[in-house]
Amino acid sequence: MFINRVFFSSLMNKNRKTIIYFSLLVLQVFLARFVYAGAVVLDSLGTVASGRGGANISHADNTAIMHDNPAGLVNMDAGIVIDGMLEFISTEIKYEDEAGFDYTKHEIFTLPSVSITYKKNEDSRFAFGAGAFVTAGFGTEYHQDHSARGFLPGRQISFGKQLYKSDASLTKLLFSVSYKATSKLSLGVSFGPARHTVNFESPYTFQDGLFSGLSAIADMRNNSGLGYSFTTGVQYKLSDKTVVGLSFISESKTTLKGDGNIIIPDTSPLKRLFRNQKGEYDLKTNFEWPREIGFGISHILGESHKFAVELVWFNYSSAYDRADLELTEGNNREFNRLLGPTVNDSFPFNWENVLAYRFGYEFLLGGERDNVFRFGYIFNENPIPSSTLVPLIPGTLKHNFTLGYTHRRGNIDFNIASQFSVADPESVGKSSIVGGDFDNSTLKTKAYLLLLGITYRL
Repeated sequence: MFINRVFFSSLMNKNRKTIIYFSLLVLQVFLARFVYAGAVVLDSLGTVASGRGGANISHADNTAIMHDNPAGLVNMDAGIVIDGMLEFISTEIKYEDEAGFDYTKHEIFTLPSVSITYKKNEDSRFAFGAGAFVTAGFGTEYHQDHSARGFLPGRQISFGKQLYKSDASLTKLLFSVSYKATSKLSLGVSFGPARHTVNFESPYTFQDGLFSGLSAIADMRNNSGLGYSFTTGVQYKLSDKTVVGLSFISESKTTLKGDGNIIIPDTSPLKRLFRNQKGEYDLKTNFEWPREIGFGISHILGESHKFAVELVWFNYSSAYDRADLELTEGNNREFNRLLGPTVNDSFPFNWENVLAYRFGYEFLLGGERDNVFRFGYIFNENPIPSSTLVPLIPGTLKHNFTLGYTHRRGNIDFNIASQFSVADPESVGKSSIVGGDFDNSTLKTKAYLLLLGITYRL
């Protein structure tokens, strides 16, 4: 308790405006919605780690380690460190289907983050931190000529050109503590609330039950929920030049609640059966972002070179098995007579557990940290089987190439990093998604990232 009082008293006495601005930024980030059309879980957080291929588990030189491995906080330099970053993401999604539809979507998104750490002095055995990060997301938007197998066997239906839109994000607000158990071993834990948002709007075909094959327009908006997330980790110094790290990032679960609308479009053959073609429902579904286990090792060679290698396992088979949807309190009596007062459906994902391989390198010009050059490479296995691949969740980026640079001027670091990501073309034959809307299709994705950050040391 005494350490915490000293921490916050020191912050307030040194720079009150910093605390005010930090609090406002945390609130802004925590409530922000994020759409990232490249991957489900971000390859890296922070400008420094992003420049060296996302490698961060065995490092102690940036505040984003409170998410990746909080054991590193106590191995950072003493004092107060404040990080602010803006990440600009340009995505390119190319989708083709058997009807000859060929569509390329370009979008640019901005992703902020802010974090702060404190270590009293070099002999301190404790360090603390707090930060807000958007750690995962997906999304896209395009128009496509809808075509699906009908509710009745052998019947093909089309709603004409329709909107296909998705966006989802996971935003974490983390509070961290790190403890130096011995001169070589450090431990750390971060914990905090996590805000989930997931929204879809597109033609939808019921997947199971009595009405499997029945198609309509699904408009599922304002679906959000609050969960929690934690990270725990260890770092161990094998020598003055070699450090290993191990971290566990928990899954984050929530029950999403929002609005779910079912619409029978004018182009549907079912239109003539209903006078009221729209039903409004309360939507509820359980949603989960995956847990991760990561191992990393870094080694300093000479005075100017540092290498890092990481292996990260993602438990997608648990998080993205299926989505169970429940629609209640429908206001359309005609729909209620047909579907009943409660509508349940289960959408299959069947994703697989995968590994990510990360390689990073840093060069310290003149052996000093005033000018640091970085580059790296990340290889991501694709967790999505072709049988359930849909462009609404384009999480297929595989090859990622990164560059980064830091210039230190006094107590301020100016950081920049960039990343180019590309996926192998992914093809679907006969989709397991009932309706056949995504049969015989091909998905190609690319992403370009630019990260700008400032680190201020007190």
